[in-house]
Amino acid sequence: MVTSRQLLMLASIVVVGLLSLPQALAEPTEVIASVDRNPVLAGQLFNLTVTVNDDIDQDEINVEQQLNQFRIVNSRSSRSTRVINGDMSRTTTFVFSLQAPQQVGTVTIPALSVGDVSSQPIELTLLASDQADALSESQPAFIRTSVESTQVYVQQQFKLVSRLYLAANLHSGNLIAPELTDAEITQFGQDQENYEIIDGKRYQVYQRTYLITPQRSGQFTLNGPMFEGLISKDSGRSIFSSMSTTEPVTASAEPIELLVQQIPSSWQGDWLPADLVTLTLETDIDPAQQLQQGQPLTLTLRTTAMGVSPDQLPALQLPDIAGVSIYPETPQLNQAVRNGNLIAQRSQTIAIIPRQGGTLELPSFTLPWFNTRTQQQQVASTDQLTFSVAMNDSATVNEYSSNPTDVSSAPSQTSSATEMNQQGPAASAQSSSPNNRLWYWLAALFAGLWVITLSLFASYWRRQQRQSRQPQTNATSATSDSDRHALSGALWQQLQQACQANQAAATDQALRAWANSILGQPIHDLTELSRHFAHPPLTSQINHLLSCRFGHRSVASAPNQATWQEGKALLRSLQAAYKNYVKSSKTKQQQNVLPALYPQ
Repeated sequence: MVTSRQLLMLASIVVVGLLSLPQALAEPTEVIASVDRNPVLAGQLFNLTVTVNDDIDQDEINVEQQLNQFRIVNSRSSRSTRVINGDMSRTTTFVFSLQAPQQVGTVTIPALSVGDVSSQPIELTLLASDQADALSESQPAFIRTSVESTQVYVQQQFKLVSRLYLAANLHSGNLIAPELTDAEITQFGQDQENYEIIDGKRYQVYQRTYLITPQRSGQFTLNGPMFEGLISKDSGRSIFSSMSTTEPVTASAEPIELLVQQIPSSWQGDWLPADLVTLTLETDIDPAQQLQQGQPLTLTLRTTAMGVSPDQLPALQLPDIAGVSIYPETPQLNQAVRNGNLIAQRSQTIAIIPRQGGTLELPSFTLPWFNTRTQQQQVASTDQLTFSVAMNDSATVNEYSSNPTDVSSAPSQTSSATEMNQQGPAASAQSSSPNNRLWYWLAALFAGLWVITLSLFASYWRRQQRQSRQPQTNATSATSDSDRHALSGALWQQLQQACQANQAAATDQALRAWANSILGQPIHDLTELSRHFAHPPLTSQINHLLSCRFGHRSVASAPNQATWQEGKALLRSLQAAYKNYVKSSKTKQQQNVLPALYPQ
């Protein structure tokens, strides 16, 4: 519950505030400008502090127009309000980080106006860069930089090392990256921290390395990194030695003149300036071993380079080879740091499937590159590979195995014919006489048996005529059971699981195992299965599966082909193809059946 005393105190505060408000509004505005150093080096950073005894926004100063001779790198502001003996005062402080012009001499910071009140102008002295060492002794922070070379080629990567020297403990700060027109600039590695003694004075040193890759030739000015932050400074006004205050500091490195040379006019092919480039080629099968027709061969090509980014490594491709299917996969790009150097690597996997027997010759890979150390062109290459491919004779074996009787009897018939030719007509005549009598008795015996067989068959056929449809129904049922087993067995279930999970490699293996079991012949390549069924939807799905397994899958051009996602569609097309295959096989069998002996 509010008492009368509390109400009285609240009313007193309101009255005092109302009485002091006109005095505060009537107080004239004052603008004070100051710099943290004078003189400064040409092109160096310095802080301009503007204090206004009023609560204002930065837009009211209009610094962009009034300080058009300087580059405004950053700005910050703070506000404070004080009430002393009923007098209220407001103060707004702006700190601008400015970069001085590059010309040596004297430059004037103009009077900054806020309304009708202005600050005093400041004469700023700019010194040459050769006076930096003498001036740095009086500065709490300065930056020194070094580059590997001031003459580089376009797209040649080089390092810039910047060292920030601080004469006091760092409280907070920000190091702004260097700037170069039409260039890629990235930080390399982690920052390093140590200390250094200069003329007996101890400095904290913060080192940062940048990788710079110019993209255009010409003469350029590389603006060095800049620093702005706060350093801790002991406060002599405090009775506690552990108390400290912060002081804003700025520093900037000297600009560097850089010459970027263009690509030599005699250069042909992809431009790759690097310190070192190597090519390696690995195979999953020893070239001394023999390949089978349709057997996949995997090549792994690795391009390793020092002093470039992975994106700069060009793509290498095999030329078209007759009788060979080539499926390059999406390349893998990696980079690492070794002994202070950037190592880039491009790994390319290529699947090769020979379609015919004979000798398979794979030409060598070559990659011209420009050695930035020797300033000369060099060529990295791999060895040429030669494989022996054996013909797949599964088709010939199947032809003979389909009629084993012919195969087994062929040699005996040939030998018998040869013996008869060698014996001559006389020997044939001598052996014909006893054989003729034997044949007469055998012919009579077989004639009698044939008559008895016909009589029995006619009687049996009449009794079974009414049940003639039952065997056909049983045969059809047996065939249907076989079809259902082909689409429901263990191998089919494995194929279903692989397709439903969209696992390309497992589907390839399961599909070949299922085909080998159902068709009764070895299927070494899925293209053989396509030709066997001759079903266009299945052929399209198999080609898509092989393309996703071994083909080029560019994410930029076809992001949906990065993985195989057509498992269910492949199952549907395979079921339709198998049913058509069984139906056509039944039709051929019915056409080959002899007509009934006694048609009704």
